Amino acid sequence: MPLAFLRLWWRGFRQPAYRSHWRERLGYVSGPVENSDVVWIHAVSVGEVRAAAPLVNALLQRDPGAALLITTTTPTGRDTVAQLFSERVQCCYLPWDLPFVVQRFLSSFNPQKLIVMETELWPNLFHSVKQRGIPLYLVNARLSDASLRGYRRVLPLARKTLSCVTSIAAQSEADVSRFIALGAPEERVQCAGNLKYEVELPTDFDQRRSRLRQQFGQRTLWVAGSTHPGEDPIMLSAHARLLQRYPDCLLLLVPRHPERAKEVAALCTQSGMRVVLYSELAELLSENTRVVVVDVLGELVYLYGLAPLAFIGGSLVPHGGQNPIEALQAGCAVISGEHVENFADSYRELECAGAVSCIKAEADLVKVVDDLLGDAELRQRQLVAAEQVLDGNRGALGRVLALTDLL
Repeated sequence: MPLAFLRLWWRGFRQPAYRSHWRERLGYVSGPVENSDVVWIHAVSVGEVRAAAPLVNALLQRDPGAALLITTTTPTGRDTVAQLFSERVQCCYLPWDLPFVVQRFLSSFNPQKLIVMETELWPNLFHSVKQRGIPLYLVNARLSDASLRGYRRVLPLARKTLSCVTSIAAQSEADVSRFIALGAPEERVQCAGNLKYEVELPTDFDQRRSRLRQQFGQRTLWVAGSTHPGEDPIMLSAHARLLQRYPDCLLLLVPRHPERAKEVAALCTQSGMRVVLYSELAELLSENTRVVVVDVLGELVYLYGLAPLAFIGGSLVPHGGQNPIEALQAGCAVISGEHVENFADSYRELECAGAVSCIKAEADLVKVVDDLLGDAELRQRQLVAAEQVLDGNRGALGRVLALTDLL
C-alpha cells in the first residue's frame, strides 16, 4: 500500500490530476450508485473509454435513466468519460486490487454485471465479483503474443483469474486462440469483433471542422497524432524537409499524453520552428507558425477531419501503435510505422486492402507525406479501400449486447 501511494504521488509531479480523488483508489466512492441494476463498465484509459462508447450509448439510448458506472485508471480516461457522457453516467477510479479495498468498493453498490474493456486481469477483483455471483465479461478483449508470453510467467494465477469470467468477447479469432492457450475455458470465448469499428463521429463534427478550417485558412496541413517520446523529433525533422517544398505547411502535433505538450513545444523551439499551443491558437496563430502542439483532450478527431493525412503515433517506436480507425472515419489518409502489435489485425487488413501507408524510417515518412499531399486521387483511393474494410468489420455491438445479455 505505501508503495502504491508513492507511485501515485510520483506520477502526480508530472500529471497533478493523479493526486485528485485518491480515496476512490481505496474503494471509497463518493455518491454511490443506489440502483441495484447498475451496469459497471471498466475502461482503463482513453482508448478503452472511446471503444466502450458505442456500448454505453446503446444502453443510454434504450434507457436514458439507466444506472451506469464507468471506472478508469488514468486521469485522461476519467476526463474522456466526462467529455463523452457528461452527467449521464457516474465515473470514478478503479480501486486498487487489494481484497479489503475491493470489498469496500463492492459494498458501495450492487452491480448487476461487470464489463471489463479489452484486457485487464485483476485477480482479487475478479474473485470477489465471482463470490458475489456478479456476471463478469471481458469485452473487446485482445491478447497480443507479447502479453500471452507475459501472462504465461504466472500461468496458474492467470488461469484462476480467467476462470472467474462468465464470457470473453474477443476482437479476433487470433485473440480467441490466445485466450484459450492462456487457460480460458473454450466454451466461454467467442469472436465478437472490434467495437472500435462501431464508434461514430461526434454530432458536432462538421460544425467544429468548419470553424477550424476558417482558423487555419488555406494552409497545407498534416497531423502527427498520438505521438510518443522519441517520435516527436522525427516528426519535426520530416516537417523541416517538407517545408522546403510546401512553405506554408503546418504540422498539427498531438502527443498521446497532453501533459507532454510543453516538453514537445520546447523541442519545436529548439529546432528553430515557431510553435503555438492549441489552447492559445486563437490569439497566437500567425502565418509564421510552423507547428501547433495540441495540449488538450478530445480535439484529435476534428483535426483528422481537417487535414488530408495523418501519421498515427506509437508506431515508429516499440510501443505497439495506436488506433487508426478514428482517422479513417474522419476522412484522413493514414500513415503508420511498423510497431503496430496492439492493432495488428486492423493494420494487417487495412494494409492488404491498400488503405494505409506503412513506413519504417523518417525518409519514408517524408516521401509518403509528400506523395499524399500532392496526389488527391491517391488519398481518395486509400479512403475508399478503408471504408470497405470498416464496413466489413461492423456488427460487433450487436454481438456484444447479446453476449452480455444487454439486448
